[in-house]
Amino acid sequence: MAVTDISELRKKRQAKKTRNLIIKIFIVLLICGAALVAVFTKDMWYPYLNGVLTTIPETVQPEASSAELAEGKFPIKVEGGLGYQLMSIDNCIAVLDDSQFHIYSSDGKVMNERQHTYANPLLCVSGSKALIYDEGGRDFSLESKYKTIYEKNADDIIYIAKLSSSDYAAVVTKSDKFLAMLKIYNANGEPIFTYYSYDSRIINVTFTNNSAGCIVTVLTAENGQLVSKMIRFDFSDTDPKWVSDGIPALALDTRFTSDGGIIMIGDTMSAGFDSEGNIVSQYSYDYTIEDYDSNGEITGVLTKNADLRRTALITFSGSNCTSPITTVLDDDAEKVFVDGSSAYILSGDGIDVYTANGLNTGSIALEDTYDDLCRNGKYIYLMGYDTINRIDYSD
Repeated sequence: MAVTDISELRKKRQAKKTRNLIIKIFIVLLICGAALVAVFTKDMWYPYLNGVLTTIPETVQPEASSAELAEGKFPIKVEGGLGYQLMSIDNCIAVLDDSQFHIYSSDGKVMNERQHTYANPLLCVSGSKALIYDEGGRDFSLESKYKTIYEKNADDIIYIAKLSSSDYAAVVTKSDKFLAMLKIYNANGEPIFTYYSYDSRIINVTFTNNSAGCIVTVLTAENGQLVSKMIRFDFSDTDPKWVSDGIPALALDTRFTSDGGIIMIGDTMSAGFDSEGNIVSQYSYDYTIEDYDSNGEITGVLTKNADLRRTALITFSGSNCTSPITTVLDDDAEKVFVDGSSAYILSGDGIDVYTANGLNTGSIALEDTYDDLCRNGKYIYLMGYDTINRIDYSD
């Protein structure tokens, strides 16, 4: 029989379309909700997922040799060419260039990465965290191997920042009101201590081992010459514990030493101090300082005389600067890196390893030319113009 009234049929079709539309909208909303939940709970599941994934063996391509697989994903390409920074962080490496920050595993796999807009980005690390700050700007951030922990904006222009083993950040700024200001932030980014310097410039900050205090190194004028001295603080008190003797040099770094003292590495000399800031030893360099590094147990200073084409490695043990060991090196030695009880010297075609007593314990030939190096565990990471390579080195 022919259908003459189709209004009921139209209503049924319209109801079916409406029901289908509602189902589709519900599915879309469900997917969006799941995505939002995944984003906002990333901090809870990403580190676990990352750890699970890194335990899954990669698919081995037939053409890959065992030697290539052992090298992981190295060499790593760095955008922007020379000028990037590389430091060891836990059992990984942190790499900062002019636009991006990465943390790579020892096999070259990306664990954390993000872009930044800092005009003059600088990197410092301690333990398993990295601090990035904009020298000449106001921004800084604390990074873990998996995420950005916090981002903050300083009160004034930043020119120094340091990080402690307990994730405390020291941020030094300057303004029109005073010559320098130091502010200490705890692991959550909360300010816990402030020091204002009205008559001297802060040039370095060194945290105590327990992060309960620090040494502030300042540059001031005494009797017509520039002098570097230290001011010791505990964060529970605004008054300093002591002020050290001064040395007539620009301090480049200050470290607590393994023998309970302090060593200050200067541009023309190094000095050892006791735990109360009294000078106990000092040594003036014969030639111009080229590079330096220290871990508190060993301090290595490279000096160079361009006219005589003479480069020397000067090594200090602990805070004893009275009788350093001087080792004459090849003229093209340019970088020193201290790790454990050894000093690694990078030259144009290789690496030489020395003890604090100047004993050569190993040499490594390099096929390419590199500008700097960093050791972490059994690996030495080599910094080229726009690539990072890795070699296996066991003591």
